[in-house]
Amino acid sequence: MVRTIISAVAALCLSCILLSCSFAPEDTPFSGRPAEFPDMRLENTQYMLGMEGEEPIRIQAATIELYEKADRAYITDASFVQYGEDDVETFTGSFGAAQVETDTNNLAMEKGVFIRNHVDRFTIEAESLYWEHEKRKAFSDDETLVTITFKDHDILRGTGFHGDFSSVTFEFTQVEEGRLHYD
Repeated sequence: MVRTIISAVAALCLSCILLSCSFAPEDTPFSGRPAEFPDMRLENTQYMLGMEGEEPIRIQAATIELYEKADRAYITDASFVQYGEDDVETFTGSFGAAQVETDTNNLAMEKGVFIRNHVDRFTIEAESLYWEHEKRKAFSDDETLVTITFKDHDILRGTGFHGDFSSVTFEFTQVEEGRLHYD
């Protein structure tokens, strides 16, 4: 009888220990990804972000991971360029990491975002930005500091950034610094 009780208690303790254990690591490089492994992983490669009626944006990246079922791509250490007529650069830039919604081409960029518009002569710098592809708009959250430099001497810096690249208009919820020169 005592042996049966001890065996039952030991079995109960063992099952409690096994139920509370996990063999999966807590934080892997793929944390937050749609699956443990991508459908395709490309290294030192190029990704074309399609633009209806315009030239595509060409992204050169250290890694691109594609998750087809989730319509997602994850990009690290990238630079990008878009060419206009006569193969003249219209946009260039870079970011440390991004998540692309491959069905909409919307893009969440982080770890240092830099965008240069060569046509309208301005740059945008931020720790993170979100690009809404169809509307050609970029925005940040209310805490992210965004800096816009026009023609190498006019500076606007603030938080709560909203930018419309079709009309080249920009707004901030809170302006931290502003310096404009009129011709």
